[in-house]
Amino acid sequence: MKLSDIGVTPIKEKQFATKGIFTVEDLVAYLPNRYNDYSQITGILPPESVSCFRATVDRIERKYGGKKPYLSGKVTTQDWSGYRSVFISWFNMNFLYNEFCSYIGQEVLIVGKVQERNGYLVMTNPEKFGADFDLGIYPVYPQINKMNAKYLSDTIRSSITVVENHCEMLPSDVVKKYNLLPMSRALHFIHEPKNMGETVIGKQRSIINDLIYFSVHNTLNHADSFIKSKYAVTSLKLMNAIYRDLPFSLTEDQKTVIRNLTTRAQKGKRIDALVQGDVGCGKTIVSALIAATLVGSGYQAVIMAPTKVLAKQHYDGMKALFEPHGIQLAFLYSGMKKKEQSRELEKIESGEAQLIIGTHSCVADTVNYKNLAIAIVDEEHKFGVAQRAKIVAKAEQGIHKISMSATPIPRSLAQVIYGDAVQLEVIRSMPSGRKPVITGIAEDQRKILRFILKEVRAGHQGYIVCPMIAQNEVLEGVTSVEEISAFYNHYLAKYGVRIATLTGKDKKEATEKTIESFKNRDIDILISTTVIEVGVNVPNATFMLITSADRFGLSGMHQLRGRVGRGELQSYCLLQSSNMSPKTKARLEAMCSTTNGFDIAEIDLKLRGAGDLLGVQQSGFDNKYMAEVVDYPDEYALAKEIALELIHRGDSCCKLMKRITSERTAPVEALKKGGRKKKENDGNEKAGKTAENTAS
Repeated sequence: MKLSDIGVTPIKEKQFATKGIFTVEDLVAYLPNRYNDYSQITGILPPESVSCFRATVDRIERKYGGKKPYLSGKVTTQDWSGYRSVFISWFNMNFLYNEFCSYIGQEVLIVGKVQERNGYLVMTNPEKFGADFDLGIYPVYPQINKMNAKYLSDTIRSSITVVENHCEMLPSDVVKKYNLLPMSRALHFIHEPKNMGETVIGKQRSIINDLIYFSVHNTLNHADSFIKSKYAVTSLKLMNAIYRDLPFSLTEDQKTVIRNLTTRAQKGKRIDALVQGDVGCGKTIVSALIAATLVGSGYQAVIMAPTKVLAKQHYDGMKALFEPHGIQLAFLYSGMKKKEQSRELEKIESGEAQLIIGTHSCVADTVNYKNLAIAIVDEEHKFGVAQRAKIVAKAEQGIHKISMSATPIPRSLAQVIYGDAVQLEVIRSMPSGRKPVITGIAEDQRKILRFILKEVRAGHQGYIVCPMIAQNEVLEGVTSVEEISAFYNHYLAKYGVRIATLTGKDKKEATEKTIESFKNRDIDILISTTVIEVGVNVPNATFMLITSADRFGLSGMHQLRGRVGRGELQSYCLLQSSNMSPKTKARLEAMCSTTNGFDIAEIDLKLRGAGDLLGVQQSGFDNKYMAEVVDYPDEYALAKEIALELIHRGDSCCKLMKRITSERTAPVEALKKGGRKKKENDGNEKAGKTAENTAS
């Protein structure tokens, strides 16, 4: 039923829509976040408790203090200690002056916290004040932007009678089988409770409904994870040949990941995996060998990277591994010359190119794969949900998917933990000779200068990362490449320290030249934005200074930290911030306490939220389903059992399944047509107002 059917105006409809409320059924499913228990007269209680008491109004007057006038009142109440006066102040409520004056000499009910100051009982902005409200339990709903709380509460309560006869979304036999509270009663318990016990029972039933809805959606979203794939691995000959040619030995963790995923594909099962491992652990060679199992079985494989720099590194490395064995590669990136691009697209469409390396260009509408069997996404936290989905949409059902990251986005991690479908493979061990990067909070600028100069004089190099390119008057205390470059040139150039800058605004040729000079040790310090987060590999770089560290997400800082410690030299990461609030300090200390990317991702999940597992939002706490999954594990277990039963019965067995079926049709069709052209969150917290773009 539409909201307009119960008299909701278009303006109010827009306000409701911000919370995902589009129907009357959605409205009654909007749960209170707490309840105010005004069911009993308590008298004056200690300050930490909410008091509910009767009192006689002695006076109401306007007073002036500060910038605006406020209302002041004195009431007298009687409790076990006798008559007591309470002095009340109302701020920003002068429009109630006439109403409150009408209560003078009358008895009213007052609800709020009473405090003692200088021997007097005082109260500021009572929760309730008047003679005409009923004692009882009052739901308090999460605020909806620009909507009056009383209007929200009244609209919800009036909607219950409208939907109570058709609000049950589950089959009646399922409700009876699992001893569920009928939804019609649950709505009254939630929105019109007679006691606090009813609120618990009613909310539990509503949460079970939510979790069933989530479980059905989630199971259907990953249904192809449980089907057999037509792209089975039938030959390991190519993989073994490449493996024998490697100039180094794989770690046991690398071997385990390859074995686990390859065995799954050999059995004809579909791979849907997240490979997590710290920067430098060898995820790239793992992806190459897994891709070799599919290429060697007669199919195509694609490996996507977020930047041209990183994609080119992969291409050059893969070319050296695959071409000696007769395998043709293709390379796609934005900004290619038309002639070159056409040649690569023809190779892909004809099947001549069996391994395709590229950036986001691999999902362009112009790319037609002949027999794509596996899609591997490197640095998955830099890709949007729709971008990863589009590569899958280009192939037939059953295509294998692998995402790789040192720090998975909160949504991906939550899918592993709560989604039940995505397989997690972890590479914990690092190649021999690697030392953990020592991370610390740096507050003394003089010590930072001395440390950097010491490292450079030892023949080492390093990075200084800033959140933005140029100075910004709006963001005070936030460092930029521009001012940091000027600062360090002033103090270090006289000692022969060679400093260069790199930003996303630099032209492609200039970017490539700067990176090459840094690799060749012609530059000692590279002052940059986050464009060096991925794809820059310089073993001689031993220090990383992250300025305005409070402006970066934990995952982003961990990725930056991964630019050092890539050789056998001891490396360091310094975190600098002018904002050392308790929250900032806790975040930075978390960075210092671990170098494990999975631990960082878990902390990020707690801090940033899981986002939307049923949509495209990659982080955030607005998604109620994930919050309920975490907070109500028993109800979630029951919901998953019911969800499987409903799926088995089919999409016409109840209102819930019909609703889900209709919701799923439109997005699928949209995806086939290319989906929405919406810029998505890349999973990193970006620093305020920055002119930064991802390096091409």
